[in-house]
Amino acid sequence: MRDITLALTNGKVYTVDKNDSTATAVAVAGNRIAAVGSTEEILALCNDDTKVVDLHGKAVIPGIVDSHNHVFSAGVLLDGVMLFDARNIGDLKELVRLQAEKLPKGTWIRGGGWIESQFAEYRLPNRHDLDEVAPEHPVMLDRLFGMSVANTLALKMAGIKRGMPDPERGQIDRDEEGFATGILRNGAQSLVRAVMPAGDAAEQVEELERLARLAFNEYPRYGITSLVDPGVSPLGMRAYQNLHQHGQLPIRVNMMPAWYGLYSTAGRELNHLVDTLGVYSGFGGDWLSFGALKMAIDGGLGSKTAMLNEPYADGHISQIPLRLDLDKLEDYFREALAAGWSVGIHCCGDLAQDIAVETFARVLKEFPSSGARHNIIHGYLPSEKSLLLMQENQIAVSCQPGFMYCEGDLYFDLVEQTRIDYFKPLKTYLQNGITVACNSDMTSAHFNPFFGMYAAVARTTSQGRSMGDCERLNRTEMLRMFTINGAYLSFAEERTGSIEVGKLADMAVLSQNIMDEAAVPNEAIVNTEVVMTVIDGAIVYIRAGT
Repeated sequence: MRDITLALTNGKVYTVDKNDSTATAVAVAGNRIAAVGSTEEILALCNDDTKVVDLHGKAVIPGIVDSHNHVFSAGVLLDGVMLFDARNIGDLKELVRLQAEKLPKGTWIRGGGWIESQFAEYRLPNRHDLDEVAPEHPVMLDRLFGMSVANTLALKMAGIKRGMPDPERGQIDRDEEGFATGILRNGAQSLVRAVMPAGDAAEQVEELERLARLAFNEYPRYGITSLVDPGVSPLGMRAYQNLHQHGQLPIRVNMMPAWYGLYSTAGRELNHLVDTLGVYSGFGGDWLSFGALKMAIDGGLGSKTAMLNEPYADGHISQIPLRLDLDKLEDYFREALAAGWSVGIHCCGDLAQDIAVETFARVLKEFPSSGARHNIIHGYLPSEKSLLLMQENQIAVSCQPGFMYCEGDLYFDLVEQTRIDYFKPLKTYLQNGITVACNSDMTSAHFNPFFGMYAAVARTTSQGRSMGDCERLNRTEMLRMFTINGAYLSFAEERTGSIEVGKLADMAVLSQNIMDEAAVPNEAIVNTEVVMTVIDGAIVYIRAGT
């Protein structure tokens, strides 16, 4: 055995091995787990050079694998205006005002992380709200999904005028006199984004690197040690490789290249990647690798763009995909699978999920692969048919229980109680033998994993409304979904995701034992903090005052 470099003792270690074993201590040699056992056993392996940390009873879990995290977008929020905690429109305006004070006039103010249900006024913000505090800065703030609000200056710069038609697959909200309110939906968002300064390719890569570093500086504070970035562009891949080569990639990153339904040229760009280099899912190392291709069919529930088999509560029907040509979906899948790629596809509505799963089932008859990591992303309301086909074809699901916490209050206005009670049915997926990985989908929810963990076991919104009891998870099920199952999606379950001998030493020490329901009731999970984060055998974060 190699010399023990780090020992965590006198704790409660939740290994997430196949037996969900527990221990009181763990030993690390270099960047690997060397031993798991009792404190006495681990101390016996230590020498004078070993760093020994007495945990004083604190819980240790595997490092969080955030298996759906938009890193570059997270950097935009961290660099600009982050609105997850804004409780009213006044809070939003104050945060924009503070940002305007920091920046020269004419500089873009960007941000996001809001949804109207979080505000006491329960209304959409508008350009007048933003104009009050930043009239001389173009401003654009993204909603959690499918919508942004822009101020008058940004609208003017984008050429958005009274009477102009809506763009393809988008909508410009207007007031009674026909003037834009500032709310831009789906494709209309691109009108403003198109006039934001971007620079040449080299400058864009440099900016992406900067944004990624901002996110990576935050994630260890929340115990995040690995992540999957869905929908990475070729420039994003270059940014990640640059960071890795310069030793500036402190989090393990699994890239999901953008495929059809995300960017207009993504298919062409990725074809070039596949045809020229011959890479495919799973290629890479411990720090940077390729996962599944990222695709998308529909929108989201909160924007009423999820494709549902049954209408929304108000009779609205959304059955037209926003993202791609469904007549070509089978060809897209066939193209990807023939080249050795797994596919992760965004399907919020049950109709979209039915279409995707049925297409998978047909194509997988031609290209069966036991090593694939095909998955449905979101999977809000799976039908019995989808559940059966997912189980038969080993199609996993990538779920975001934190959506229930951060935007769940809005759902009560959109669908009836039976669908709310079944929304993101994690328990049902498990009972049907389907692998479930839970994650944040930052920036559609905050990257704090304890929000999602709370929602998975409590199914309660941020305002305390219940989304039903039947789909609640127990703590053990919850932890597996945020660790080892996320590692599975990134082809890394043999290296990370659990605390087992020989695996990479990625761990998080918690301020309270979220696995002990008697000591930490459901509602207290959201108050959990990370005391220490270990990545690759090194302590990379220690909470101040610890």
